[in-house]
Amino acid sequence: MLGAALLLSCWGAGAQLITSPGAAEQALATQFPAQSIDSVERANAALALVPVARAEISLRIAGQRAKCLDNFFTSSCLSDLRESERRATKAVRRVEVEANALLRRERAAERDRAVADRERRAAEQRDKSISITGSARNADKAEAGDPVTTTPPNESIPVDEPRP
Repeated sequence: MLGAALLLSCWGAGAQLITSPGAAEQALATQFPAQSIDSVERANAALALVPVARAEISLRIAGQRAKCLDNFFTSSCLSDLRESERRATKAVRRVEVEANALLRRERAAERDRAVADRERRAAEQRDKSISITGSARNADKAEAGDPVTTTPPNESIPVDEPRP
């Protein structure tokens, strides 16, 4: 009977310590519910809170681990503690992944916009460029009313004469 009462009191105290989430973790959960990160500013704000939440979880788990080691049923307490840590880090990781995904999409969109802008400027430059071929140059001069000058073809050197 005394063993059962001790078991229930240790388990109840451990459960109370384990299930109470930290302030930083709660702040992340309330500020950034699922699918709520929709701007770069919110993503950066969420990523700024992630290390704080992780540090708080680590400190809380370390303190609870020390209390578990004082318990008679240590392995059960540590198992519950690991489960609590997993849930807490999962909640923090969800916010981190969502924020990083939004930032990654924004960077990709920015790269796409830059490529499109470069291609647009290159197309404008091609449209403005003047062709350097003789026929195109002469056609432009003929349209402008300038006399068209033709260059004489190179004189060929006979095959049987030595080259200078």
